[in-house]
Amino acid sequence: MSIEKMSLVTIRGERGQLDEVLLRCLDSGVFHPESAGSLSEYSSALSVMKEENPYAALGKKLSAIALDADIDLGNTSFEGLDLQNKEIPGYIDKLDGKLKKLLSKKRGSEQLIDSHQKALQRLRHLTGLEDVNFDRLFSCKYIKLRFGRLPVESYQKLRSYSDRPFILLSSENDGGYVWSLYFCAIADVQEIDGLFHSLYFERVRVPDYAHGTPQEAIDFIEKDLQREQKVLEGIREEISSIAAGEKERVQKLYAKLCLLGKAFELRDKAASVKGDFVVLGYVPSKEAAAFEKSFAGLDKVAVTLKDPGEEPRLTVPVRLRNLAFVKPFEMFVDMYGLPSYQDLDPTPYVAFSYILLFGIMFGDLGQGLMVSLLGLFLYKKKGMAIGGIMSRIGLSSMVFGFLYGSVFGFEELLIPVHQALFGRPHLIQVMEGSYTNFLLLAAVGVGAVIIIISIGFNILLGLRRKDWERVFFSNNGLAGLVFYLAVLFAVVATMALGINVLTPLYIVPFFVVPLLLMFAKEPLGKICRGEKELFPEGVGGFVVENFFEMFEVLLSFVTNTMSFLRVGAFVLVHAGMMVVVFTLSNMVGGAGSVIVIIVGNIFVAAMEGLIVGIQVLRLEFYEVFSRFFDGEGRPFLPAEVDYSVQEAA
Repeated sequence: MSIEKMSLVTIRGERGQLDEVLLRCLDSGVFHPESAGSLSEYSSALSVMKEENPYAALGKKLSAIALDADIDLGNTSFEGLDLQNKEIPGYIDKLDGKLKKLLSKKRGSEQLIDSHQKALQRLRHLTGLEDVNFDRLFSCKYIKLRFGRLPVESYQKLRSYSDRPFILLSSENDGGYVWSLYFCAIADVQEIDGLFHSLYFERVRVPDYAHGTPQEAIDFIEKDLQREQKVLEGIREEISSIAAGEKERVQKLYAKLCLLGKAFELRDKAASVKGDFVVLGYVPSKEAAAFEKSFAGLDKVAVTLKDPGEEPRLTVPVRLRNLAFVKPFEMFVDMYGLPSYQDLDPTPYVAFSYILLFGIMFGDLGQGLMVSLLGLFLYKKKGMAIGGIMSRIGLSSMVFGFLYGSVFGFEELLIPVHQALFGRPHLIQVMEGSYTNFLLLAAVGVGAVIIIISIGFNILLGLRRKDWERVFFSNNGLAGLVFYLAVLFAVVATMALGINVLTPLYIVPFFVVPLLLMFAKEPLGKICRGEKELFPEGVGGFVVENFFEMFEVLLSFVTNTMSFLRVGAFVLVHAGMMVVVFTLSNMVGGAGSVIVIIVGNIFVAAMEGLIVGIQVLRLEFYEVFSRFFDGEGRPFLPAEVDYSVQEAA
């Protein structure tokens, strides 16, 4: 169980070197910044460092330029960038202006091309009207014309309106619609438009640049469309040329702006004192020497490394450090909360207990192999922490599956192996009555051991913190441990050995005294801390409150222990589900029998694996973590640059 050792870093120097110091802090990749204003000696000077970030707007503007020029941005080095910081705004403005002109031309050209294409689409429906001349029609002062399409059914109904003052010319029938052109006098346009609207006439605008006959207009527009497409292609080539020429510089510049912007953000964490700056943070102790050395070239900058315990006003961040085998289980610890810097890392304990309990509850050699291989794939190919956990608990399932003699639910395959190794067909035959009781009692025994170990961790943490109330008087301290062990010994001695140990000489020191210590833990703890007011709410209130609390404590010892019965119960559930699968297989028979067995194994492995995983996690959180783990730590988050593309304002 290891928590990364940290060193508290204090960096002081002249105000003009602040930006360079922050850049080097970022470049280290191991600097966790702290707000200098959280210390009273610097809090009054903190506001001096709060300034508007000049690089944020530049980064957004450059990302917009890159989007327009189709330049891919991302995490990259800016080494070799041929622009000084003071030249950056001018370069961005110049590039932006050049691209904006081309983009404006590009949009105009695209709009004209789109207009031409729509016009051609409309005019092609009029090619059947060879005698129509758009110039003459548009020049009419007393006649209105409308072009569009009518549903075939509506077109046929127009015969009923032959007495109305309009002229209809039909051009094309495309199956569902008749493309038409109708004329009417200006005085009658409202009436005729209303009539055609009621017949679901869909009007289409004829562009005003259509001249001559429909075919002549089409020929003219097609030529202009080809010309405009060449213009657009030229504009695109010019933009591509600019993008190709400026791509590397834009990428490097964006990377530098991201770095400068993040470094400038860190100014909020710094404080200014009499023309100097102060920067606080943490670095891992093993990286501290290299971190300090990185500032060697700055003559007027002083870096001081201290033990975190020398500054109790700051909360030390936590980074867990574990071996590769248990590292995926850090996910479960993070879900509950990180340990404090002074605490123990429970990850190895969680890994061991989780793997053990899962294997006991889900013991099958074949299905365990499936879970392990799937987990290995998810961990290696997808980078999923849950995959790493699955690969390990799958191995535990395989081990216990071997002990149970179960391979994909087949109980006979390992009989020769068991016979050779253990001298009997089955080491543990789950569904046999005598083994059922053994499994349930063994599960409770395993749970009791886990609870005892958890109490031991709580005592150890109390010793580390010199919290004597937690060590001696808590229900998860020595008093609770003595009481719990005494109860367990009495139960085992009475039920298994037939020995009655419940005599006054046993009850008083191992039952009564621990219970009294747990009952009086608060005043006893105050005595240890040197506090004088033992019962601030009165003795009567203390007695009543702690009476019910003690009842809850005694009940929790029983319920927490019996909660581990589910471990043995799930062993039986798994065996029972596989019995159901094979029963259905026998009922189907033939080739269907194999399919039922395969599908049944997949279903059982998926469903029960999920349920068992959740149940074991519940045991970890409620029966283990609740006894010693506070989860009040905060994560170690070194300052780093975000190179993701910023949205333009």
